[in-house]
Formats: sequence, structure tokens, C-alpha cells
Amino acid sequence: MPISRVMAFLAHPDDTDTYCANFLKTLAGAGGKKISLHCVTRGEHGLAANRDPRKEEFRGTRLGRIRSEELKKAAEYLGIPRENVYFLNIEDSRVREAPRTAYRKIRRSIEENRPDLVLAPEFYHAYYLHPDHVHVGMIVFIALRKLGYPGKIFLYHSINNNYYHPVTTTDVVKTAVGFHVSQEDLFRFLLPLHVNVEQVIHGMHLRGVKRAEAYRVTSTDEPQTLGLKSRSVARIYSAFSGKS
Repeated sequence: MPISRVMAFLAHPDDTDTYCANFLKTLAGAGGKKISLHCVTRGEHGLAANRDPRKEEFRGTRLGRIRSEELKKAAEYLGIPRENVYFLNIEDSRVREAPRTAYRKIRRSIEENRPDLVLAPEFYHAYYLHPDHVHVGMIVFIALRKLGYPGKIFLYHSINNNYYHPVTTTDVVKTAVGFHVSQEDLFRFLLPLHVNVEQVIHGMHLRGVKRAEAYRVTSTDEPQTLGLKSRSVARIYSAFSGKS
């Protein structure tokens, strides 16, 4: 089936630039596709790693505006028009407290865009278990299933990947992430790990390239089960986060 409409769902404004920048830039560069980004929150509470002593002055609406603009600039770099960047305006870190509202908005977005290909956070086999990510991925999957979506779903930050997109240069993710200046302190630590460890490990699945982005590609008619590896990750996450 030809792909003409691509939807990417994000929990926070920097998610797809971290995990999907190369894939999205490749899709945009191929032409003939409408690619849209649908950010469920504006990341208005995303200050945990910020070392600025005045950071609390930015928390809330002000930071949300800053991060929204950062995402739009990064999207333009990837070849996605800024008018194709949408925000569903669920409060940051509160998606699991507002599942019905999130579902309604996500479903409406899908109905309006009628995608052929969807990207979303992994929800059952994730190594990054931020509640916003997990709930956004699950709600997207449920909405697609109820709508009878026939296409493929590409789930990012999964531990059970079956598709690897070649990364021929680290410049793409570095440039895309670089637009997220408000998260600079976080990416100073995370980006080298992502590029030099995670992408290199994924690149071992391909010949001729050193790095790759990885996805679990699934569909709404495939059973979604929580495997032993995923349960182990969840237990480790709970132990370190202090949550049961």
C-alpha cells in the first residue's frame, strides 16, 4: 500500500527528534507525503535536568510555549512544515490522569488525518517507561484498533525491535535535538549515549552501516503481550523510581 500520510505521536516535544529524526527526515525527503507531528503535551514541566537556578520561573505555560517553538523549528529542519505540528494540550506528566480526554483528542486527530503509517511510543516493550510515553502509545494503539486502522504502527524506544532504519550520519539527530535548547542539560548527558551506544547496538542488525534507529513494527490485528524481558524492565524501573 503506498504511503501518503504519516502521523507521528509524541508525549513531549523532543521525543521524535531523539528517536525518529533519521526516519522522519528520510520520509520527508522522499516527497509526496503529508507528515504531521501530534504532540500530546507541551512538556511544560520538563525541567528535571535543568541546572539553571531560576528554572522554576519558566515552569508551566512559559516553558510550554518555548518547547512548542523548539519542536516546530526541529520539524522544519526535518522537512516537515511547522503548520503540520499539532498540540493536544494534555498537561505534561498527567496523561494517565486524563485518559478519556487524551483518547478523544488522539482519535479525532487520526480521523482527521487518515494515516497510512503511524509512529508512536512503545507501550508494552519499552525500555523508557515514562508514564506519559507509555499511556500515549497505548491510547494511540487503542484508538487505531477501534477505528479499524489497516496500516503499520512503528513503535519507538522498544526492546523488541524488528525494523532498523540505517543512520548514515549523526548530524541529523544532533541537529534536530539541538533545537531543543531548553533541554540542553539533559541532552548533554543523553545524546552521546543515544548516538554512541544505542544507535551503534541497533546498527549491528544491518550490514554496511554503523548505526541505526530501531522500531517495533506491529498492527492492530496482532496480539500485544507483555513478555518476560518487558516485565523485567518494568521491575527494574519500579525499583529505581520508587514506584510499585
